[in-house]
Amino acid sequence: MRLCVMVFLGACVVPLASAAQNTVEVTGRSADAALDQDRLTAGFQALESACFSCHSPDASAGNRVAPPMAAIKKHYIQPGTSYEAFRDRLMTFVQDPSSENARMPGAIDRFGLMPKMPFDQVMVEEIAYYIYHSALEAPGWFEQHFQAEQQRRRLGQAALVTDADYLRRGREVAMSAKSTLGSNLKQAISAGGPVAAIDFCHDNAIPLTEGAAAEQGVAVRRVSDRPRNPANAATAAELAYMATARSALAAGEEPAPAVRRVKHEVVAYYPIVTNGLCLQCHGRPGVELQAETQAALQARYPDDQAVGYGVDELRGIFVVSMPAQ
Repeated sequence: MRLCVMVFLGACVVPLASAAQNTVEVTGRSADAALDQDRLTAGFQALESACFSCHSPDASAGNRVAPPMAAIKKHYIQPGTSYEAFRDRLMTFVQDPSSENARMPGAIDRFGLMPKMPFDQVMVEEIAYYIYHSALEAPGWFEQHFQAEQQRRRLGQAALVTDADYLRRGREVAMSAKSTLGSNLKQAISAGGPVAAIDFCHDNAIPLTEGAAAEQGVAVRRVSDRPRNPANAATAAELAYMATARSALAAGEEPAPAVRRVKHEVVAYYPIVTNGLCLQCHGRPGVELQAETQAALQARYPDDQAVGYGVDELRGIFVVSMPAQ
């Protein structure tokens, strides 16, 4: 199951305990103006799970798979740009990634256009708030702040109580797994094309997906009713959720994640919807799926069912299992 890398608008981290001192003044508001710490925390969590694996602030130039964060912010936030204006630009691009809505054509030429990602409005607003009120332009910012803030956030993580709490936590895990796999796939494609990506997925997709969550004490899987790898076949409960998600897509709606409680676990489901880039490995044979790619798939996955998809179809789901608290 291929996950496509995004060329995102930007991401950043600022130490929450000293956010006011590290705020970059871009709107005329004073640098010591009070910021909403809860929104900054939520923004950090969203960025860490969804963005940093591709937009790593400390990646070397030769290993980048997406634009560096400081350059992204520089292109999207100019002196005098208000938070509301930036948020709206971000929302427009994320909801409809296109060259017309982008502000970095050179990045598109180098890395490709970001596919549409499953970010809801709340998540985009959290990301926008954090980007806008950051100091990622400062020399040595990553070394000084990122790792300390990452540790602080993990140590101070709130308890999970409601279904909404679990859905949010599960989303972080699913997005982190997707971003980690996606950035590695991008490197494989750059090195050897779709065939190299197939070889990479065959050997690494499941370990990477599971490894992204194991250190956090949760489990994550990607499953489908039409699996490429038989190990990714969906269970009856997962198939039931997929049917609901497909009904939403057929009605022109975004499929919502879902959560259910099973004994001592809380299990959350998150849809994986295809976009144009995904069809290079999951599209129609002889159309989007080229002969060389199809031959590689048949060699690696003789029982492959994961082809013949179009855009905006349910390819599968992330399943995140969390201990009930």
